[in-house]
Amino acid sequence: MSGEPRQLREEANGTADPRPAPESPATPDPTPSPIPSTPAPPSPSRVNSGANSGANPGAESGADSTDGDYRVYNNFYGPQYHGRAHFGIATAERPGRARATGLLDGDEIDALLRSYIRPDCFDDAARELSRTGIVVLTGPQGTGKRSGAVALLRETVGPSADYVVLSPDIGLDQLAERTFDEGVGYVVLDRTATAGTTGAGGAGGAAGSTADVAGPSTDFDWRRVRDQLRRHRAHLVITTVHGVAGRSPEAVRHLPWRPPALDKVVRARLVQARLPQDSVDRAVSGIPSRCPIAVVAEAAQRIAAGADPDQAWKEHSGRAPQAVQEWFGAEEERSLREIAEVTTLAFAPGIGRRAFESLQDLLERLLGPVYFTPEADTADGAAATDATGQAGAAPDGQDPQQRRRARPVDRRRSLSRNALIATEMQVYGATTREVMVFADAELRRWVLQALWRDHPTEYWDAVRHWLDALVGADPDPALQLSIASGLTLLGHIAFDEVVQSYLDPWARGESGEIGQTLAVYVLWYMCLEETQAAAALTLARTWAQSLHPTLRGTALIAFSGQLGVTFPTDAVKWLWAVLRSGALEKRAEREHGLRAWAQLFLTLVDCQEDAGIVLDALAHRIRKEQRTRSAAYSATGLLVLETTLWVFTATERLSGRPAVARHLADRPEEADVVAELWAAILCYRPLRRNALSALLVAARGLPAVTSDPTAAAARLGHALAAALPQVEHPLLTSELGRLAVSRPTRATGPDCVATLLGALNSAKDTHPR
Repeated sequence: MSGEPRQLREEANGTADPRPAPESPATPDPTPSPIPSTPAPPSPSRVNSGANSGANPGAESGADSTDGDYRVYNNFYGPQYHGRAHFGIATAERPGRARATGLLDGDEIDALLRSYIRPDCFDDAARELSRTGIVVLTGPQGTGKRSGAVALLRETVGPSADYVVLSPDIGLDQLAERTFDEGVGYVVLDRTATAGTTGAGGAGGAAGSTADVAGPSTDFDWRRVRDQLRRHRAHLVITTVHGVAGRSPEAVRHLPWRPPALDKVVRARLVQARLPQDSVDRAVSGIPSRCPIAVVAEAAQRIAAGADPDQAWKEHSGRAPQAVQEWFGAEEERSLREIAEVTTLAFAPGIGRRAFESLQDLLERLLGPVYFTPEADTADGAAATDATGQAGAAPDGQDPQQRRRARPVDRRRSLSRNALIATEMQVYGATTREVMVFADAELRRWVLQALWRDHPTEYWDAVRHWLDALVGADPDPALQLSIASGLTLLGHIAFDEVVQSYLDPWARGESGEIGQTLAVYVLWYMCLEETQAAAALTLARTWAQSLHPTLRGTALIAFSGQLGVTFPTDAVKWLWAVLRSGALEKRAEREHGLRAWAQLFLTLVDCQEDAGIVLDALAHRIRKEQRTRSAAYSATGLLVLETTLWVFTATERLSGRPAVARHLADRPEEADVVAELWAAILCYRPLRRNALSALLVAARGLPAVTSDPTAAAARLGHALAAALPQVEHPLLTSELGRLAVSRPTRATGPDCVATLLGALNSAKDTHPR
């Protein structure tokens, strides 16, 4: 995504024009570019280009931008609040959701199983897991399958064993071929079915909405998984919301999971918190009927912390708040203007009055054909209005001139009468701004649910055209995030609608670069919630497998951000699959794939997650290449080297410091694998100069990221000396020294380049001849 940020079309109050831009007389290109040419808001990151791309990847941080500096889709650096949802990752105040796979942390296990109550089906599942080594728990969200899976593993393999969470997108063939560790408990949470899923990124193949196809082949695959687990003496629990279509496999038991008695769950938690018996009885008596176990556990935790039971259950009753029920259930049917008010706010909370009224006006025009009954604006004494709230056809006997002289619609007075809507004063630097919000942040999801329940397809068609128009008008970053968060909330209610009407078309580029950006933002929002993360992963995977170039480009962006933080192993797998498949034939497409690798590494480093997953994947492929090649690297090997160079030249957005320097400072044990990769690209002569430049920048960046830069530089130098052939030692020392002299720096800290060179020289002097 090269190019300068586009200038947002703004009104005088600083908000983006919501109206679509006039169509150009020129015929648009029917095949959109898979790589947006402008940076995606809210704030782009810089990733220097790799070798052989006409750029200098080793340019010093702070240098003037060259053709080798690219701006790419960024993750949500900096907080963005929308009600109780927080949009952002790795902020000190409120971190986003970390990775969902890998070794299960002991604190998380304790939190899941604290005051755990076994349901009636627990013993049956435990016997099956102990007998066969695998069991599948089926049932809807909120039945306690996650905590049940961990409790089953602790019962079967013991509390001292390791528990590993595998990807929800894993297939039966992958499980059957996986090498399991003996005595380890494995769990797949919310597994999405892969058999029978549309693979081309079409509307129907979105989020693992199909179950595994039952039959002899499926039963055979399950049998292979079971036998593999027995062979390695490991145990696996799989949870899924999807049952098996048709006959259940005989090899592996699929058990419907039922939650424990809700009163027992509440009593156990409150007794453990040492609440008085009367408070416990009061809390138990107030449990709403058919309340999900996860909601009950959360409410019980709040009550244990001192919340009033009545209030806690009211907020977690699973019913719409009284205000929403009364507003939508009023005897007098709501007018078009009132419906447009709450619809606009559902997708654009937190914007100023002028921008809000502009968005509402556009929506009313599109909703006009749906609400065809004229209404009289008697409250303001205006002339008769049509369904859009504007002056319409004059009643019989009314002078047309009088109609034209009618006052404009007073939307502000109408908004002031809407019980669901309020205004809020927000501070922006030295100024204060009045914005439109719901009277309670929790009302937003309930309003969306009521709109979906009560309004026809024609209404939602108008909403789709409205949102498409907003996207086409180049909205500002804040409005983009609002739209994305609104669609994420709608996805809880109508996921197919969100995928088919918005995500798939936008990801294909039908609404340009901003549409691609919003599709990615929705996936990233979904990753912040346990119930939707697996669906986001499956949807991005279908885009990555697609033959459509723009869909593949959108998938690369998604995997390089929050989706990659949540599922880093899957991100590495699919980024490499797209890059190696040959689908990225054009140079710009290929660079887009390389940038995605660099951005994923930068994102993981920024989030203080395990960025070593990226490096380990590259090192594994280089080792494989070095074992099998005869004289020269293959095309795949050269691609790995080029990818490694892009990763090592990724720089932080604000400081311009190399991400690899921060990674070395945060994880000193990674020095060996970093040195191994650097040695590989240093030994490949076409990339050597750029690799030397990147090494110089990384060494000079150490003082800014660690309190002991000398030790970090020495550690890297010793690791490089061990990884490089002995003949390369004097060459590296002389070339790096000359490069450092030719590129002086104003740094006042320790000379880490000299320390690194000293470590190389000491290793050379002590190396046996």
